[in-house]
Amino acid sequence: MTVKTKELLSEMKEALYQKKAVLLTGNTGVGKTYLAKKISEQLVKSEYSCFPASKDQDVKVEIISCHNSVTYEDIVGGITVGTESGKMAFEYKDKILLETIIKAAADYKVGKGTKYVLIMDDLQRNDVSTLIGDVVDAIGSEGEDIRLCLNSGRVVDIPPNFYIIGTYNSAETGAIPLPSNLIRKFYVREILSDIEYITEDLETENAVYYDQVRSLVLNYLDMQYQLSTYDQNRYFLGHGYFSGDNVSLKIRYQLIPILKQYISEGILDSAAEESVRLLEAACIQKKTTVPKALKKGSFSEYRHGVTSERFVSEDSTRQCSSIPIENLVGRIVEQKLLTDEQIKTAILFNKKVCYREMEVSGVTYQAMLVANGIQHNKIRRSGKTDGRCLYNGGIISVDDTEYYFTGGSHPKDYVKAACWENTGGYKLGESFGGNLVLFRIVWQYYQSLIDGYSLYLNGNPADINKQKLFDYIKKEWNLFLSDFKKIEPKSVNKTGKADKDWKQEEAVYNQEANETVRKRIAELTILWSTPGDTIIAEDGSELILEGVDNEMSDSIYKEYKETMELLGIKQMILQGPPGTSKTYSAKAFLKYMAHNCTDEELADIQIADYSDEDKYCAKLFKGKGEPEVAWDIVQFHPSYGYEDFIRGIKVSTKSESDTIIYETVNKVLGNIAELAKKHRKTKFFLIIDEINRANLATVFGELIYGLEYRTEPVATPYSVNNNNRISIPDNLYIIGTMNTADKSIGGIDYAIRRRFLFFEQLPDVKVIQKYKVEKGAEQLELNALACKLFENVEKLFEKEYLSPEYRKEDVQIGHTYFLVDSKEKLMKRFEYQIIPILKEYYKDGIISFNIRNATDGFSGFLNCIAGKITMTSQREDIEKIFNDLIV
Repeated sequence: MTVKTKELLSEMKEALYQKKAVLLTGNTGVGKTYLAKKISEQLVKSEYSCFPASKDQDVKVEIISCHNSVTYEDIVGGITVGTESGKMAFEYKDKILLETIIKAAADYKVGKGTKYVLIMDDLQRNDVSTLIGDVVDAIGSEGEDIRLCLNSGRVVDIPPNFYIIGTYNSAETGAIPLPSNLIRKFYVREILSDIEYITEDLETENAVYYDQVRSLVLNYLDMQYQLSTYDQNRYFLGHGYFSGDNVSLKIRYQLIPILKQYISEGILDSAAEESVRLLEAACIQKKTTVPKALKKGSFSEYRHGVTSERFVSEDSTRQCSSIPIENLVGRIVEQKLLTDEQIKTAILFNKKVCYREMEVSGVTYQAMLVANGIQHNKIRRSGKTDGRCLYNGGIISVDDTEYYFTGGSHPKDYVKAACWENTGGYKLGESFGGNLVLFRIVWQYYQSLIDGYSLYLNGNPADINKQKLFDYIKKEWNLFLSDFKKIEPKSVNKTGKADKDWKQEEAVYNQEANETVRKRIAELTILWSTPGDTIIAEDGSELILEGVDNEMSDSIYKEYKETMELLGIKQMILQGPPGTSKTYSAKAFLKYMAHNCTDEELADIQIADYSDEDKYCAKLFKGKGEPEVAWDIVQFHPSYGYEDFIRGIKVSTKSESDTIIYETVNKVLGNIAELAKKHRKTKFFLIIDEINRANLATVFGELIYGLEYRTEPVATPYSVNNNNRISIPDNLYIIGTMNTADKSIGGIDYAIRRRFLFFEQLPDVKVIQKYKVEKGAEQLELNALACKLFENVEKLFEKEYLSPEYRKEDVQIGHTYFLVDSKEKLMKRFEYQIIPILKEYYKDGIISFNIRNATDGFSGFLNCIAGKITMTSQREDIEKIFNDLIV
């Protein structure tokens, strides 16, 4: 905490103690709510107590989010609508403001030193005179005992241990002014943005970025705002955005989206685009230049320094030893040719390598090559609690969690064709042949390399070194597979031999075959080389072994995960124009978080029944164990409200009856929050599709505060199970999608934006180039046609045609409209999706152009958009235009 912050806290602490009410004003991001909490904490000292000798010197803090749908009845008291025994119940209840006053008075009366602070957050969003009405005299009692006479005739004592802190953002669009008689009741303190609240060293990265952004905003403010100091402060974002570590991530995923919004709204001149682009490039460069040695890897406690010789010889004959498996995995981890995420998803947690499933006391436990602590304890021989543990191998630490390798590998057993013929999940018995799991690890290792190189080369066909490496890897794998299929134990002649004798002879032959397998694995050039090594290709050319940063370390989904974890912000929004795969990407991110699960597995972990806490998803219902990830999805729309999303009254009918039943219940967010609290080891995700189509301040209500201050209960207008509090747990994440081209609905205000991270989903021609490339040359040719059409459509969003009021990135239609598997489908997309959207853009003034008399080529395309060529009577012209655009 800097000297400037300490001085501010000291000032405000004394003011609160003396005046009993302070008002913190300032623009977004200056830390008003944070400071309100810190000021409250300062009162814990006995010197600020009415009863210094009391042992009870706690500070009780309550918070009210004063969003525009909150009323007097919600925070002071009044007739409350609830339910009781299935019927509507109307009764008077004190709400949080009166409740807090009454609790404070009760403690004061018995001589307790407890202090009560009520934080009224975002006062600018409501008419405060109406909101608190006849309780206005509770503000600013300045140490005197006050008797409050309410309009109802009720008398309430305001004790000296009751305090109020208000926060007010006058810079917010639509801010409701506070009446002067109310302002006089507060000690008012304006907090201006100042980096010295964050750091005293003005050479730090935080300070440098702060100055850079401040200069950018002040230099490019539109002329109408430049002359007003108020407007300058209003639009300069607070120092809170520049606090803490990883400031470049905050700027990239919080500040830059706001600066782009400023440009779209005309707050900043369009000339600022280049400066914003350079700032974003600097943030990206900052991330990519972090030395890899400083990045913490996923693995520890694995087997280091494994050579091919050690792999062949070490502990290769001991029954049930997992050492050969551990050595092979250790080599792959240490080699670093595959990324950590690839190793986890392709090898450690991949059913294709191997898995076990076991039911214990009605619950099915499943583990793959490695098992966590619970799986390790439950998966035992014959399913008995006292049976031998089947995951009795060594330990590998993955993301700070210990996992145990499978045991059961028998060097004297050998598995033949099933090794390679089974290309799906391989379910292990209690024991298995020594060659089995080794082969399947090598198979998935090479398959991951081949897939990675293939993906990279689709977008980078000119990279000759990687192309030759790709060919080398494929050839080495195919040769290994061919050789492996030829390895067979010698045949045993059982004639005239006792079972014991021929079985012993068979075991010797199996052991020899297993040794041959290990020796063949030890000959693999790629596996036992290190990135940077020189490899001689078949034609004698020298290749440098290197991975394929797609940025294969690891994907955009890893970026989402790491950014949320590093910044501690567990809400993100995927934003972009229509057709950029926002909802698809949200689900793909969930699959990534669930170890690259399949679509079927993703469906099995979607929440299906909130009422059944033990079997809330299909995976649990099928007895396959607790999921690591669970999720649900909801779509916002303009009429969506608080009672649809947080809590409300549910109306239903009694079974086989017309009797109407009323229940106060949790809704979507309330339900998933309660479920997440009861299953702390599972990460819960809520996808909110079209998040900006609703009024977020109204829909989230007081939970806007809860997004930032996780686990802290906040009061709601409704009580469920006699509890009117709700909180958002740390294991609940929110993913929103936002269509930036939709100007018919309001944007997200800047105070709410501060609680979210924003990731852009932009049109990307590379997605079209790579679409279904595994189908071969015909699909590649079709993709090339689709890319040509994409490029012609993209021209409409250049400066020549695009209105200066819009950014190309916000409105250009996306790549998904061009993903097809036949030319006929591409024509249908052009005719029935692309042209209609562009027509709407033309009518709305997003794009404009001069119309020429033409029925072919790009000019004909413009006439289609302008409606000069009709879809029904001039189909031949439209088909000709389409063909012109794809050649």
